[in-house]
Amino acid sequence: MELLFKTILTIHIAAGTTSLISFWIPVFTKKGGNLHVKIGKIYVLMMWIVVVSATILCVLRTIQGHYLIASFLGFLALITAGPLWYAIAILNYKKDIPEHILKTRKIILSAMVFLGGALVIWSLILRLEGQAILLLIFGCLGLSNIPLAIKSFEKSRNEANWLMDHIEGMIGTGIAAYTAFLAFGGSRFLSDIFTGPLMAIPWIIPTIVGVIAKRIMKKKILKAAI
Repeated sequence: MELLFKTILTIHIAAGTTSLISFWIPVFTKKGGNLHVKIGKIYVLMMWIVVVSATILCVLRTIQGHYLIASFLGFLALITAGPLWYAIAILNYKKDIPEHILKTRKIILSAMVFLGGALVIWSLILRLEGQAILLLIFGCLGLSNIPLAIKSFEKSRNEANWLMDHIEGMIGTGIAAYTAFLAFGGSRFLSDIFTGPLMAIPWIIPTIVGVIAKRIMKKKILKAAI
């Protein structure tokens, strides 16, 4: 069991590292261009490997009785898979988005918010001790989807902006990936720099950068539409 866990974890880390690097190329290249599309496909593939491997690790840890870390891995898979699925699905329909796609998205966003709240409560019950801090980090990340969830219920299929939704979805996967890296793997390298309450700084940076990036892209899209 432990050998299987280490093998899947190695695949998870390798795919995650590749996705962290490849994420930036589509961001700074011409949208719809050859390089944007090719690297974008690699990024999507790596992120799906991250999702699947995180799900398998979640199951293995649950079997082993490590429920806290299993919850973290399972929620990581959800908050990565949801935006990733929608960001790609919407490209197939663009302005003619089927109602079932929008309904599925509403369910996923609602689940992310509900489960995110549950993780926050659980982390507080555990008094934020040890790995419980991971539950708080990703619980808050799930709760950050509240505005998007509300907007999804108010938005009809005719009002959906496929380009903005695609960008928001892909940036959302990047936020999840970088938050996981800084909160889990990167914490080993940053622990000497950020100590005590300051340790929360690198955890929230991906969300801040992601929100700013979304606003900048939205302004560019709106400006181009005028």
